Amino acid sequence: MDKIVVFKTFYNPIEANIVKSRLMDSGVQCFLSDENTITINPLYTQALGGVKLHVFERDIPLVKSILHDENIQLPQEETEPGAEICPNCGSSHVGYVQATKKRFSLLTMIISFALLIYPFYAKKTYHCFDCEYEF
Repeated sequence: MDKIVVFKTFYNPIEANIVKSRLMDSGVQCFLSDENTITINPLYTQALGGVKLHVFERDIPLVKSILHDENIQLPQEETEPGAEICPNCGSSHVGYVQATKKRFSLLTMIISFALLIYPFYAKKTYHCFDCEYEF
């Protein structure tokens, strides 16, 4: 069975659909997730992490070549899933997510408490899903 991975994340649903259409026209099977929710309410973009383009892991070199020919900029850390390796256990099951430990700074907590709101800024770190280590 082939593994499906998140190839790229977009904060604009229109751009995501353009890239998806280019890939589908080239014969690459792909789909978008969280597109409808973000289209209906753009304020959910940060909460959901944007519109995600999913492709088969075996198609990643083909997708890179198609998008490179189309002059679409792909940041290095988003194009290679599993490129980061956990320094604690050596696992490649790592993601760049909101920190679970020490996620709010002292200033953020004071301002949030004074205004009676949920903290508006949270740190993001690499998180190993196997050993729960953050780096």
